[in-house]
Amino acid sequence: MINTLTRFGEYCSRAIREYGVKFSDAELYPAFVPYFNSRERVKIQFAHGGTDTGTIGVTTGWRPVFLLMRRKSDRGSSLVLGPNDKVIAVRRGKVYRTL
Repeated sequence: MINTLTRFGEYCSRAIREYGVKFSDAELYPAFVPYFNSRERVKIQFAHGGTDTGTIGVTTGWRPVFLLMRRKSDRGSSLVLGPNDKVIAVRRGKVYRTL
């Protein structure tokens, strides 16, 4: 059951109301949910070896995916997060602290 008291839970509830049984959260990997909820800036290690920083966002539609939003003002061209990408650090003040 989805916890509707979280930002992620609220998002899923809205999407289910909008798309009904067509909605799928299969591409919304659980490892990114806490960072989506907290809106913290994170450093991501991508499966291809690169790293980048930003906040975790989500696409719209009936089969959404998590995105790495580099800046608050980003509206497109964000990086899609997959199952082999991982959060390696969280920003605390002005410094990224390794997990």
